Amino acid sequence: MPVRLPVHVGLRAPGARPKPLTFLGSSSHQTSVEKPQHGIRQSSLSRVEVNWEQLGLEPRWLQHETSDCVAALQPNFNAGASEQRRLLAGAAARGETVLFVEVIGSVVPDELRSPSGYDAFARLPDQDSHIAVKRLPEGTQPTLAGDLSSADRDLGLRLLNRRTGSPWWTLHLQEDGTNRNVPRGELRPILLDPLGEPVVAVWMSPDERLRWYLVPDGTDWNTLLDWLVHYAIPTQIPSAASRFRLASAVDPSLETAAESQIREALAEMESRYAEDRTHLENALAKAKTTADAMREGLLYGTSDILVQAVAEVLTAAGFAVNDLDAMLGATISADLLVTLDSRRHLIEVKSAGRNASESLIFDLRKHLDTWGALRPSQPVEGGALIVNHELRVPPNQRTRQVYRRPEFIASLTLPVISTLDLFDWWRTENWGAIRTTVSGHL
Repeated sequence: MPVRLPVHVGLRAPGARPKPLTFLGSSSHQTSVEKPQHGIRQSSLSRVEVNWEQLGLEPRWLQHETSDCVAALQPNFNAGASEQRRLLAGAAARGETVLFVEVIGSVVPDELRSPSGYDAFARLPDQDSHIAVKRLPEGTQPTLAGDLSSADRDLGLRLLNRRTGSPWWTLHLQEDGTNRNVPRGELRPILLDPLGEPVVAVWMSPDERLRWYLVPDGTDWNTLLDWLVHYAIPTQIPSAASRFRLASAVDPSLETAAESQIREALAEMESRYAEDRTHLENALAKAKTTADAMREGLLYGTSDILVQAVAEVLTAAGFAVNDLDAMLGATISADLLVTLDSRRHLIEVKSAGRNASESLIFDLRKHLDTWGALRPSQPVEGGALIVNHELRVPPNQRTRQVYRRPEFIASLTLPVISTLDLFDWWRTENWGAIRTTVSGHL
């Protein structure tokens, strides 16, 4: 019958009280105080519900036996130094690799982050180096590093599927010690940022008996533990998986052809999924950037910003667009001259905080009346008034029509277009509606 895998957890057992520190003075008088906790960031592992039994794990907390443990979670170099020594000694006696998993960085508001530029420092077991952690900008999308082991690739794919918007940090290996004759470990990237810096990595000891995984805060610990039980331990410590009769562990040399083929197919499927997800997320980010600019310009813009947005929409619909202020060198006519199949129209663009004034249509008529004197060689057939009205109201609460007085609407001889309609036509690529409404021509 399978037994639960013992793993060391660098935290106090749930409900345990902090152990007092005892100081000896010059006399026999002793004083006991509790170590202050101010300024110490709480491990994310202490903030999640973990069903250890369901995962097949037996947590060994601080001050518990660790010599038979196969892994360590969120190691504590200070309070857990004794437990780590026993864990490493036990693994060395068995000739086994040890897996350490540490969450680094901290999901905290910007004002609480370190002014040095680094958010945290992770001390490494060789005592002569550490990892400096620097937060990446929002929207950074990492990619898989090359030449990964099957377990490391699986971890990378799982982390690529973290919740959208989760933060990432770059990892910088820095040396502390001065003894250059001591063999150094190696930091091997699993995920890289767009500039090639590692954001998820495993630190390997020189003899490769210790694999120290560094993953970003905001990662679901249950995902990490599932990876540890069902992938990392079976593939990287097969002797431990066999010793504890881990149900998910099968020596690859004992697999059937069907098992091997299906497992490889699953790995390929997960890889394709991660690549497709990255491609789609990048495409979505690009589309959103374009749409945000148009939403801002058409639905909230005034003056030049609004005119520029309208010009971009009309250009997308197939019109040749000229900015009349630039063309005439002065603000003496409408905002835009648009041409479609040699037919020209003037476009007047206005905004209004509340209801649009009926006098706006007379401005357009005045420009049409005076256009012949400005450009007699370029006659126009008509014009259109485009209005971003009710600016003080959220777009989804604005009235669709610019004007509502029936008698005035009946008197209109020129098209009056709401930027709400213009935006809807743009976002659905209904270019025909734009061309027909503006110029009466498909």
